[in-house]
Amino acid sequence: MRPLRSLKEIIGQEPAIRLLTQALYSRRLHHAYLFTGQEGVGKETTAKALVYHLFCNVSLDEPCGSCPACQKLDKGLHTDLLLVEPEKREIKIGQIRALERELHFRPINAEYRVVIIRSAEKLNPEAGNALLKSLEEPPPYVLFFLLAENASRLLPTIVSRCQLVRFRPLPKAVIKDYLIKRLGLDEDFAETLAELSAGSLGRAVELAEKGLLEDLHAFVSAGTSNKASAKYRILERLVKFLPEDQKRFLDLLRLWVLRSYLSEKGASPYPKGLPEERYKGDPFSAELAIALCESALESYVFPELAFHQLMIKLF
Repeated sequence: MRPLRSLKEIIGQEPAIRLLTQALYSRRLHHAYLFTGQEGVGKETTAKALVYHLFCNVSLDEPCGSCPACQKLDKGLHTDLLLVEPEKREIKIGQIRALERELHFRPINAEYRVVIIRSAEKLNPEAGNALLKSLEEPPPYVLFFLLAENASRLLPTIVSRCQLVRFRPLPKAVIKDYLIKRLGLDEDFAETLAELSAGSLGRAVELAEKGLLEDLHAFVSAGTSNKASAKYRILERLVKFLPEDQKRFLDLLRLWVLRSYLSEKGASPYPKGLPEERYKGDPFSAELAIALCESALESYVFPELAFHQLMIKLF
């Protein structure tokens, strides 16, 4: 699936897109933006779409997708777009120092050099203070986009030097419609994923593309089974996940526990796409077990051991 290249393609974030579109066409872009909102609601997609508008060699209004600049952006190879993201758990001062050195050079193929900082709330204190200097005295050709779930987790001095743009959770109907039209999912499956997404289109797409929902079914089935082979197969699969996918799987497991509890109390219907077997234990004990597994994985405990212990505690 090709990347979104136009602000007009961003769904469900009309106030944010309206603000950015006005700034783009009036040529009054702020030197630094802080996009806030939960993961998967379009913060990075929007920042990159704006870059297409700025870098396209053909049209500011509608990126063409075929010029050299658009093609380089499609491949992630444009030299004037710089991405910074956490190394393991945080963004370190060395990364910001390297960025500062890079920003001394003027744009090569565009009017701007654009910096996108993913998970900006993970700037450690030294890195945050180093970035602050660049935000206070940026070169005239540099634009910053800081992406964070919550502005309160950033240094107040950083927040004050950025224009804050809030991204809201997407309605279930919007997510369902996207999954049907863009990914070609059938209506029932799209409705289930929209229900489980908690307003995050990115989460819904990942559940669809990576098969995490199927993995949840397999984990629950194995946990309630007496067959060692079933347990071994799912544990072997979870071990091969990338760390970020292991975390997403644990979040999905949390959701299964929560929705099981809420349905038992009559507070919310149980989504039909979740495992037929509902969690019957104490949800607080389950959350503790999941958190301990998460901590073990972050401490580089062998994943198969961490997930096996989790399975024992839950079932």
